[in-house]
Amino acid sequence: MKMMHIGAICALLISGQSAALAQGSQPPLITNVTASQQPWPSKIVNISYTLSDTNSSTDNVWIIVSSDGGNTWTVPAVSFSGTFGLGVPATSTPTVESVTWNAGNDGTGNYTTQCRTRVIACNNGMTLVPSGSFNRGDNLDGESDAPVYSVYVNAFLMDNNYVSGYLWSAVYNYGTNNGYGFDNAGGYNGLSYPVWGINWYDAVKWCNARSQYEGVTPVYYTDPACTQLYTTSDVNSLYLKTNSSGTVVSGYRLPTEAEWEKAARGGLSGMRFPWGNTVSNYPPASGGLANYDADTSYSHDLGPNGFNPAFSTGSQPYTSPANSFPANGYYLYDMAGNLFCWCSDWYSSTYYASGQINPQGPSGSCCRALRGGAWNFSAYYLRCANRFSTQPANAFNIIGLRCVKGF
Repeated sequence: MKMMHIGAICALLISGQSAALAQGSQPPLITNVTASQQPWPSKIVNISYTLSDTNSSTDNVWIIVSSDGGNTWTVPAVSFSGTFGLGVPATSTPTVESVTWNAGNDGTGNYTTQCRTRVIACNNGMTLVPSGSFNRGDNLDGESDAPVYSVYVNAFLMDNNYVSGYLWSAVYNYGTNNGYGFDNAGGYNGLSYPVWGINWYDAVKWCNARSQYEGVTPVYYTDPACTQLYTTSDVNSLYLKTNSSGTVVSGYRLPTEAEWEKAARGGLSGMRFPWGNTVSNYPPASGGLANYDADTSYSHDLGPNGFNPAFSTGSQPYTSPANSFPANGYYLYDMAGNLFCWCSDWYSSTYYASGQINPQGPSGSCCRALRGGAWNFSAYYLRCANRFSTQPANAFNIIGLRCVKGF
């Protein structure tokens, strides 16, 4: 490993990124980002930043690295220690925080003064899914539509839980008072439970409403010039608004299938599930891993058979509240079980047949892709590589949503 030593390994870049939960509230503020290499030949980089937040007492803070002056953020930088990650304490008073990066552990180490660091802070529960390639699909269970190959996706932020009844209702009420027309009002078993009973059109319109509710540029439009915001009716041909660099604006949107699977795997490779190759349906307090309908005739299902006993009371759907089960390696909850997740893509059994970069899905007119399994589906459907679909107008009690956004 060789590192080119030309002054500091990283240069200054100030960047804050967030979206706040409450309408009209402000995101966290990141200022005074600095990064400097310790004396050569050390490959340790000292990073500092100043954080303040007038709306939340904790923020999620992530750090990404560029090797080309900030044009792309693709350096596989993960060897950080210090004040970053989930639940960083925050106050309205600007506070200087410190992080150490062991650059020698990441990538080639051939970093120059073209390196940049970027600090992203979120007070809306989103977590970072880093850029990079991953092995999509699996050959463990004979899937015909999920061949294994390498796919590259850019970094993005993802809701660490399904959209809750609380957030859904807040944005839904805002939307219906500001020109949005939804097909379904949505249902939920409690404010901390995920919303269900929404179709694909509802999910996409709700993403636009959430963007406006939180003061960021909406993504979905009905015309190529992106002047007509998508707010009503059922429209299949939508256009994604991009910025001057050609990337999609940083509003809320549904994940692509490729983004969903990378996020679900949580940094693991070749595993059936977000945590490994087996799954159990015990209550969370007894070591359960997901909310699903267990069937131990599958060797990878450790049971016990039937619905998860912690949640199968009262009336269906037997959903579980946020944070009931352990998160995966990207701090994402319920990436297997509880509810299927709407994806942006049309479904095709043959579309994912070769390596791709940021695939957006095929053209289509029948069914939209679903991922993740549900409370009344077997473990087979909980696998990271499993693909499912339904018509976009269907609003079942097995389907919810979570949003992603760029930065």
